[in-house]
Amino acid sequence: MQVSPVWLLAGAILAPALWSQTDETPALDGYVTRAPSNTDFDVNGVHVVCNGVEYLPPGSVRSVTRPPFACPAETPFLGEHFAIYGTANAQVTSVYARRIEIRPPQRGFIFGSAVIDAILDQGRTGAQGREILVRADGYRIRIGSKARVEWNPPLQSISDVKAGDWIKYKAKFDGAGVLIADSAHIGPNAIGDDEEKLRAKSEYDPAQVPADARQDLVRDAFAMGYDPRKFPPYDDAAMQARLEKIGNSLVPAYQRALADSDPAKIHFQFQLIDTKLVRDELPSPGGVILVPHQVVERMQNDSQLAAVLADGIACVLERQKYRLLPATVTAEAVTVGGLFVPAVGGSLFFNGVEAQIKIQLRLAKQRCRVSLGLLHDAGYDIDQAPVALWLLASAKPKPIAGIEMPDRAGYLYRILGECWHNPPLNPTQAP
Repeated sequence: MQVSPVWLLAGAILAPALWSQTDETPALDGYVTRAPSNTDFDVNGVHVVCNGVEYLPPGSVRSVTRPPFACPAETPFLGEHFAIYGTANAQVTSVYARRIEIRPPQRGFIFGSAVIDAILDQGRTGAQGREILVRADGYRIRIGSKARVEWNPPLQSISDVKAGDWIKYKAKFDGAGVLIADSAHIGPNAIGDDEEKLRAKSEYDPAQVPADARQDLVRDAFAMGYDPRKFPPYDDAAMQARLEKIGNSLVPAYQRALADSDPAKIHFQFQLIDTKLVRDELPSPGGVILVPHQVVERMQNDSQLAAVLADGIACVLERQKYRLLPATVTAEAVTVGGLFVPAVGGSLFFNGVEAQIKIQLRLAKQRCRVSLGLLHDAGYDIDQAPVALWLLASAKPKPIAGIEMPDRAGYLYRILGECWHNPPLNPTQAP
């Protein structure tokens, strides 16, 4: 994956913070990325030493035993947020902990708009009356009787809600990784004329691109982006078949069930391409998802490749290319799926590049969250998602131990901890 400015703004939050420090400043603040036991675990890929170890102090002629420090009482879970106070070694591969603090999950209201990709519990009667539990925007969202709900026809009640509908919500986390809706606006996932035209414009057969097609690098230099129709296919039938098999397995059931004539139906195509320009998938609004062959070659298993494809599928399902059109971004709001959906950031026209980066970062995070649900439903190992992005972060193939963890992988670990692996989660209600 190329280094993208989209994730630069996340660095202050997600990248490992490493200093040699005081008790007031953590040497490492991040998410658990490996945890065989409570005395053997990593945070942001950095090993945390919290038990007694043998070491040789500078100037000493014999080894001494360092006193044991306060390890967590229980084995940390993947994605748990820790602040580690202590000292990092010179290579920043280990931190010797003096104190370990558990950071609470995010607080306050979360706002979003997204497609509902699963109904987890419909029409149950809870303590506050009738409620529904949906998965949307990569979260489990419970809509109870106290939530203020608006409906767009033909939807009129909870019993009408189905996967594929659109939701705009305001909610807060409970103690078990579920968002409790304060308000919600739910309606059909209607496709307008402008979006249909955008999809039609992006439709083509990626397998028929000439083998000698080349990108216009002058055009790229002016930030106009790559032309998907100029990425030639990569000739490897077995690799192409694997790509298509995994990609098709990730398309959600509600999408597969739609009639081919339904405007909301997305006709996904997965194509292996021959290019060294990018290290990531390239999705288009019409459902064509291009994957450079070196991305496939770098993945260590099917779950990792599925994570790359799921990110592209999520981009298409959430209609992100349409929502990023200048006509929608520069407006204060845009109607999507018959709903009043807030623009995903400030006006590009008035706020320039900084606003564009914030908008793209928000949508990139949404793809991360949604992709985990797609992986889970298709039976892949969701814990491999951040590993896949981690492996793609270096310009050349390297062992993961030699690659600094990218911010996007860090965000995935955070979501794994907050929404999937934290102990209060009821395993029968997994996202």
